[in-house]
Amino acid sequence: MLDDAYLGIMNKTLDGLWTRQEVISDNLANFETPNYKRKTVSFEESLQNAILSTEETDHTYEDIYNSPILFGEDNETVRLDGNSVDLEQEQLSMIKTTYQYMYTQRLMSDYFSRLSTAINEGK
Repeated sequence: MLDDAYLGIMNKTLDGLWTRQEVISDNLANFETPNYKRKTVSFEESLQNAILSTEETDHTYEDIYNSPILFGEDNETVRLDGNSVDLEQEQLSMIKTTYQYMYTQRLMSDYFSRLSTAINEGK
């Protein structure tokens, strides 16, 4: 029962959001480092593709658990020192990612609460 697709999706989403928070933290920490190139994390598209490919075929949901988290570097230079970190953008991204993480945790908590209610009501 705990091998449910919903849990797999939520787990992978939390992993991706956590990784994104770490990368944003690195970007913020290197805001004043000359020639530092901003890094990004994009996992939503690969997660969505894994979900869709699983729904269209007879594969198991293992594809969801193993969907890759993609890292990229932003080669766009924002400043004269070669650094591509935009402080305001990174701060906004951190806030957005934090709220997404908290919302996903809440979804998982609600899922387990409903599951617990279903189990306990059956007694």
